[in-house]
Amino acid sequence: MHATDANTRYKQELRGATLRATSGRMAVLRALEASPHATAETVFALISGDLPGTSPQAVYMVLNDLTRAGLIRRFEPAGSAALYERRTGDNHHHLVCDS
Repeated sequence: MHATDANTRYKQELRGATLRATSGRMAVLRALEASPHATAETVFALISGDLPGTSPQAVYMVLNDLTRAGLIRRFEPAGSAALYERRTGDNHHHLVCDS
């Protein structure tokens, strides 16, 4: 998908969820498209180059906003940090190998 097409889609999704299309929210959505099943720390690392003024706390706040709005999914595998993904429209499962 072309970057401008993705940006248009992200803006529409955010506005549809009654959220403003801020640069931070757009960057987090892009990061999760590029890196599904990412931790908050991974998302921060992916966007901090494009948004040098952002902080890990800001990323957590955006992830919480997007999760509450249903635009992303948060899941917590046993023994792991919370992971985030864009795939929300189905009931797929996440398995954790413990050996």
